[in-house]
Amino acid sequence: SPAKKAYLDMQYDTLSKHGLHWAAYIPVDTAYVWSPESYAGIPKENILGVEAPLWSETISNIDELEYLAFPRVIGYSELSWSPEENRNWENFKVRLANQAPYLDRMNVKFYPSELIDWKESRFTYKTIQKD
Repeated sequence: SPAKKAYLDMQYDTLSKHGLHWAAYIPVDTAYVWSPESYAGIPKENILGVEAPLWSETISNIDELEYLAFPRVIGYSELSWSPEENRNWENFKVRLANQAPYLDRMNVKFYPSELIDWKESRFTYKTIQKD
């Protein structure tokens, strides 16, 4: 769980409403485009898995937690279960954009990264009201 890649409590960018940035700004692409298998020279056999910690001392409610976790946690999930040769940012962006209707249906207050061409349902009145 390298802080510069996998800490969910880090802000996405300078415009993020919530989170910290002592380690780094972690936009959605930075969270996905790295390889645990070769990060910091740790031998693959010494890696047990991927962890994406979300330290909660600066979080006041579930909406703030969801904003920091989603959509990055979706990328971390794929990063942890897919071999490096099967990971592709351009392909992932499209599949992630397709998750917007499901996230909206579950009322998840995710960060609408401008790096993703979100499906139209992301911009419903209900969601914009809450933001």
